[in-house]
Amino acid sequence: MIVGRLAPTPSGRLHLGNVCAAGAAWLSVRQRGGRLLLRIEDVDAGRARRDIADAIRTDLAWLGLSCDAETPPQSARDYAPALARLATHTYRCACTRAASRDTGEGLPGHSGDARRPGCVGGCRTRGLQAGAVRFALPRGVETIVDRARGRTDVDLAALADPVLQRRDGCVTYTLAVVADDIADGVTEVARGADLADQSAAQAVLWRALGAEPPAWLHAPLILGGDGKKLSKSHHAAAVGDLRELGWSAADVWRVVLPWLGLTPPAAATDGSAMLHHALPAFDAARIPRGPFTWMY
Repeated sequence: MIVGRLAPTPSGRLHLGNVCAAGAAWLSVRQRGGRLLLRIEDVDAGRARRDIADAIRTDLAWLGLSCDAETPPQSARDYAPALARLATHTYRCACTRAASRDTGEGLPGHSGDARRPGCVGGCRTRGLQAGAVRFALPRGVETIVDRARGRTDVDLAALADPVLQRRDGCVTYTLAVVADDIADGVTEVARGADLADQSAAQAVLWRALGAEPPAWLHAPLILGGDGKKLSKSHHAAAVGDLRELGWSAADVWRVVLPWLGLTPPAAATDGSAMLHHALPAFDAARIPRGPFTWMY
């Protein structure tokens, strides 16, 4: 059975870019009779807010994006076993973020984060006992087959070794999301295109943790009128804002469904009806590459 997930981060209200990715995940799973899970990704305790998590649940329900179950949030999970299993593949790194950024090295971080810097001090071979924990990526090529974007061959030597645990002991999104997906039995990861570059390193982590990597599906990136990735700072981008302006869930899907290559039905009047009408026509291979721009 196909098992997908919606995995919002409760640091900001759900916006149209999030809705596009969530819509792709919902349609992909529901079309094939699969199971869809909800997981709140609150591993960054400094930014996560319980009231935002509650608001996200409300927005998802209003949009018709039903889930079959909610799995434990990241704040309730223990990642020590995953770190222990990966111990033979990791090393301590003493490089600071500032020094690494100065070299121009990096790997795209979680949605909205700064670029995650690479090791510049040769720490992989230094045998350090303190510092951040990095995963030593192997040499070679990782092939990613994306149901929407096609095949990409990624040279792992061109990627920075991802940080799994920060100096302060907090685990990173990179470790948490892979460990969580494995624990939750996820077989397809559908998300925004801003995270597509992380797939290769994450696929290696899946195997290192003894699991087969999932199918990948990346929805188009949605930009604001300023050309930057859509975020809560853009005017009328949040679902809650649109609802307060008098929009219905069907109005939201009339904007979002074309981004997924679908024609919204004229007759549907609620979000759930719009989604179920779109199910037969959904084809991941025909999702436009994007990006698209939202201006209100």
